[in-house]
Amino acid sequence: MTLSTGLVMGRLPSRTPIAAGNIVPMTTTDLAPSRSAVGASATAAILVYSDNAAIRAQVRGAIGDSLGGRAVELTDVATSKQAMFLAEENHYDLVIMDNETTKCGGVGLTRQMRNELTNQQPLVLLLLARQQDAWLAAWSRADAAVVRPVDPFELRRIVAGLLHLEAD
Repeated sequence: MTLSTGLVMGRLPSRTPIAAGNIVPMTTTDLAPSRSAVGASATAAILVYSDNAAIRAQVRGAIGDSLGGRAVELTDVATSKQAMFLAEENHYDLVIMDNETTKCGGVGLTRQMRNELTNQQPLVLLLLARQQDAWLAAWSRADAAVVRPVDPFELRRIVAGLLHLEAD
């Protein structure tokens, strides 16, 4: 299956070769029961983790204030401590993590969230710098990974798909 993006979704076997444009679709059995789609009248709560302000601004610009007719509440943080604290204290439908964040990249923080969060497990979208890091995304148990740079319209479509919303 080939698409025009470097998107990798779902649980990947550790030896699956990933080349630009390949996609492995996510199935609903990959999602834990606590990871549900955004409700009909709910606001989509999204946490963006990156120490790069430009990356956070690109994600914010791509997603916007609404998605599929639902309001979007974006919170962005620059440190892993902030991200873990907010993920423990709040309900986020989706966490978008930059793997190139220094000290603690998105892959490591995703794995930590999967192992330590007990109140709820949000969906996680990783922003990878290299296609060769797709195996790390699978190891971290991320729900999806995108190889940067990502077209803003494509990122919006991916986020909408993860949240089971229509991209406007």
